[in-house]
Amino acid sequence: MKTLAIVCFLAIAAGPALAQYQHITEGLPGGPVYLPIREDVCQYGFQDDGVGWGYTLGLGQQLGMECPSMGCIDRVGFWVEFMVVPGELDIVIYDDGVEVSRTTLASGAVVAGTNEFDIEDVPIGGTACIMLCAVNDNNGYWSVLGEDMTNGPFGSCYFSSNCTCQNQDTGTNYTLWAVWASGVPVDQTNWGMLKTLYR
Repeated sequence: MKTLAIVCFLAIAAGPALAQYQHITEGLPGGPVYLPIREDVCQYGFQDDGVGWGYTLGLGQQLGMECPSMGCIDRVGFWVEFMVVPGELDIVIYDDGVEVSRTTLASGAVVAGTNEFDIEDVPIGGTACIMLCAVNDNNGYWSVLGEDMTNGPFGSCYFSSNCTCQNQDTGTNYTLWAVWASGVPVDQTNWGMLKTLYR
């Protein structure tokens, strides 16, 4: 418990000075976990290699990943090794750097273990960036995801202090995934384009 208090103090005291370095939280292990491989899922991390510690989600640090375009995302999931402070968490999705979806999960919705949430279908035309971001970042949500340092390729997971795919993690994959909708993606259009099409 003393180690956790020291890590907590360091994470808060460091602030922006350590923005380019990942914050770590130590606690009671929640593993092991071995997540299934599914065809309709963009996922890089399948197990937790750092049992009893992990990269902090919250306290000014967000975690996420990039996925190539494959249609529409309709669910986002992640495995939480342990929860320190429950709170509101945003699932934010970008398409080629432009925010296209933000879903807020209520306090208490995320639990230690496997979490998967339905979101409104998000059509992706370019590269998707999926970020998990605490709503009240300094006093709210705080947990630890699993980190997979065994299953490559690496370089598709990110940590940041501004809720974007900013700092690439080249040696770790987080236990985070996006589920592609099985339906056919549709192009967004407006009434003017439809009238022109049928003239």
